[in-house]
Amino acid sequence: MTIKNFLKHLTIIVFCIYSLTVFGQSFSGNVQSYSSEDLGYANVNIYKDGKLVANVLTDINGDFKVKLDTGSYHCEIVYAGYKKITKEIVVRKDEKNDFNMTIDEESKYVGVLSLSSTKRHSRALRYRMEDSEETEIDMDKESRVVYSIDDDLEYIEDEISEPKRRYDKPDKNISISNMWGGKPKEDSVGFGKLTAGEINDFSKWELWNDLSNGELKTIQDSWNFAPTKRYTVQLKDKINLPIANAKIEIISDGKVVYTSRTDNTGKAELWGNLKPDTIKNDKDISIKINFNGETKIINNVKKIDDGINTIIFDTEYEQTQDVDIAIVVDATGSMQDEIDYLKFDLNDVIYKSKAFSSTLNFRFANIFYRDRGDAYLVKKQDFTNILSESTAYTNQNSARGGGDFPEAVEAALDTAINKLNWNKNTRTKILFLVLDAPPHNTPRIREKMIELASQAAEKGIRIVPITGSGIDKSTEYLMRCLALATNGTYTFLNNYSSIGNSHIEPSTDNYKVEILNNLLVRIIKSYTYMPDKKQQIADLGVNLPDSFVIIKNNIDSLDIENKNPTEPNNLKDSVELKWKFYPNPTTGIINIVSNKYIKELYISDLSGKALKIIKNISSDEIVRADISQYASGIYLIRYPLGKQWISGKIMLVHN
Repeated sequence: MTIKNFLKHLTIIVFCIYSLTVFGQSFSGNVQSYSSEDLGYANVNIYKDGKLVANVLTDINGDFKVKLDTGSYHCEIVYAGYKKITKEIVVRKDEKNDFNMTIDEESKYVGVLSLSSTKRHSRALRYRMEDSEETEIDMDKESRVVYSIDDDLEYIEDEISEPKRRYDKPDKNISISNMWGGKPKEDSVGFGKLTAGEINDFSKWELWNDLSNGELKTIQDSWNFAPTKRYTVQLKDKINLPIANAKIEIISDGKVVYTSRTDNTGKAELWGNLKPDTIKNDKDISIKINFNGETKIINNVKKIDDGINTIIFDTEYEQTQDVDIAIVVDATGSMQDEIDYLKFDLNDVIYKSKAFSSTLNFRFANIFYRDRGDAYLVKKQDFTNILSESTAYTNQNSARGGGDFPEAVEAALDTAINKLNWNKNTRTKILFLVLDAPPHNTPRIREKMIELASQAAEKGIRIVPITGSGIDKSTEYLMRCLALATNGTYTFLNNYSSIGNSHIEPSTDNYKVEILNNLLVRIIKSYTYMPDKKQQIADLGVNLPDSFVIIKNNIDSLDIENKNPTEPNNLKDSVELKWKFYPNPTTGIINIVSNKYIKELYISDLSGKALKIIKNISSDEIVRADISQYASGIYLIRYPLGKQWISGKIMLVHN
């Protein structure tokens, strides 16, 4: 060994030892009230030299743990309704400190416990409303609080009431699968009960086109809403990392037709049409990109069928750690059963989503809405980074009113998109829309829905509908259009949990039954994750094979095609399917080989959006796929097998 190589190896050894001794520490503890009640989902903020370096949430039992370098820190513990605790800490090894919090009588949050504790559910934080837009009303008095949304809209706040709680467990015989989680724990109470599915129409683009021009065509005409003429732009910096939150415009005849922003993968979805025939001449299209004071123009624009428009900026992108999540909930009477469970689920979802990164800064906002003629139309809580404040506000809301089927969806979306204080400098903005009924289908509201979709896309707000029992095909179609128009995805509750009323089956070929809790965590993680400058790919808990897949099954009725003439076309007996993909991690080239014929194989981003389709892979044929044009990150390799999808994960790391 040469001296140069020896020194190189010695440096690596020293660095590893230094990493273990200096960067291997943690700070942990428990947060309780002075009456010994666990304060789950409390904020633990860690500062160094005045800068926030880590922020975590306590788990459901009030416990927390955060990894820190050796050094001195300032720690703050924050929980709604309690006095903030501040403490100077010195980290030399694994440090532990427990905290007892005192009730703050001056706080607008009065109470002692959120719905986070598994030990006690008898009390909940109550929100004492002081804001002029959110004032508690005694409905026996004549006084009313009016909040203008549009010229012809107003809302009246209703009284606070405590919701009923139910803890039914899903049928143990139901097979519930999820690639990022499993069945709920047997001892869980309150959350992990609702089951759901997802249809990401970006991942089944051809099927969506077939549906929207086939069985859903009549519904399309009724809403005059049809996202078509799709263009996808990918932005990367000079080291092939994704650029988020860059402004992208599609221009036709010198006019801006649609504006979007790049997501955490560096991609933006643009639409020539949100309603039919907005753009008639595809040739007169250009795309304008604004990033970091620099402008680039794409003149020879590729539609999605021809590929992705990739642009590289000669700069290093400084990643923001900010994430904004707004939850918009239909609070009419038919939603009560599902709201009871969602109150538990959504808090736990945020905790699990936050747990994979101590540096991401989450903020939360809440909106509840009903309909004209009800006690109120729309009420809101603006963004806060204190989850317990969001919890307290959510807990005091219950479902009432809503006599007819349609509700004031457009009023709620208008408030969420245009009246919340969204952070302009975020990597991710998500709007979860929880509902079981459509807006009123009038000419003004139809135009308003398309306008709201455009406004959300322009701000980079991704709409993720969560539809409940009672929706019809018309509502399903409209919600899927909202998701497509804003680079979101469509999710829906189903009948497997036996909670709430009956749910319709969506128009699609197949979908997985998942625990809603796990499904939403997966979506949030896929919408927020970005690799760092060292191109280190984080472990997000994606429970998928990374090289070799073996499936032993009785494939009866799956009708697997096989173009090897020595084997039958339809396999009805027990078979063994083997396929592999390598190298992994890769710098761009993936080799794929299967012992069975694959009709269509999809390479998707982390959210499931299809980027490349490889068709007609013969058995034992080695196929090379080049994904080097995409930004560094985690990708999925998938193909449909009968009524299921067979998936693996790929880590793309550019040199």
